Amino acid sequence: MAIHIESLQIEEFRGIRQLSIPHFNHINLLAGDNNCGKTSFLEALLLLRNPADFASTLRVARMRDSLTATGSASLFESLLALFPCNGSAAHAIRMQACCNGQHVVYELQGRNQTILLNAEEQNELSPVFTRQKKLLPSECQAFQGELLVQVGSSKQKNDIIFHEYSMLSGRKIAGTRLLNVVYLAPFDHLRGGLYSLILKNAPFKELCVGVVQLFDPGITDLLYMKNEITNRPVEYVSHKELGMMPLSVYGDGIKKVLSIANGIAMSVNGVLLIDEVETAIHSRYFENVFRFIASASRKFNVQVFLATHSIEAIDAFLALENYDKVADTDDPISVVTLKKDATFFRSYARVLSGRHVYQNREQFGFEVRL
Repeated sequence: MAIHIESLQIEEFRGIRQLSIPHFNHINLLAGDNNCGKTSFLEALLLLRNPADFASTLRVARMRDSLTATGSASLFESLLALFPCNGSAAHAIRMQACCNGQHVVYELQGRNQTILLNAEEQNELSPVFTRQKKLLPSECQAFQGELLVQVGSSKQKNDIIFHEYSMLSGRKIAGTRLLNVVYLAPFDHLRGGLYSLILKNAPFKELCVGVVQLFDPGITDLLYMKNEITNRPVEYVSHKELGMMPLSVYGDGIKKVLSIANGIAMSVNGVLLIDEVETAIHSRYFENVFRFIASASRKFNVQVFLATHSIEAIDAFLALENYDKVADTDDPISVVTLKKDATFFRSYARVLSGRHVYQNREQFGFEVRL
């Protein structure tokens, strides 16, 4: 079993406060009511990918805006949204984790200040404000603070200044990651690029073809073909009766499964985070699709965290283990239920083994989502 992130303690991050989870499993089913912090929890795990790289934090900050059909917030506003709302100019994100046996501390803290823009920054902004027929600003709001990261006995502290006109582009990205962590948003399957790693591993591609055949038994292959006009590769499927068909003509279910498969390939020897795993997949296919996730994640040493609103999805995952017939051995599944207490500004997590949840659901109608 793959367990790369062993525990997590979030003191402050977005709407989560004082949340402690002492142990994780190979497959972690994340349940809870709307607005209990499931997506924020996955984002906190994503911060562990490269905690000392501020550019990585900025990428996490803007993820939700990338899914918005209307205009998005500025990157500066998205950064401030990572901090708990407390009505103060002072901001802090604090969390700790155990990753592959190493103690990890992440602390980003500082405050909002009004700063003067220097001449170089004003020169960079001048063309934009000239186009918009606006006066060039001489001052702006900025977050000033420090990012402190500790991994084992190694500590690193970086001063941070990020203002409302700062950009993500052009920032140097650290080459070394602490963990290989991949995040799949609920509608990532609509973005395209689903074959990028699937086609690089022939046995894995064969396994993926078998999964999409659940939706259409006539599919025999997945491949790229060049568009004759743009000369760009386009995702196609080969079909027994229909011949070559662009993947775009198929429904969301097939695309969702291929997105998950590509995510597993991207997160080899790492961690895969799937938000709303049930999106676009009919419940009749849950067991077979989830069996594919369980099998492929074991094969490629991938720890999986799956957020879901669906009790049927949780039941389908638990059914994979055949708890009625298999002896009480190592259980690869945990069910993590999140709950937020607005009165005391705390978040709580209940962590139960898959076997315990299955047995109690059968005997007592146990509710795992509350």
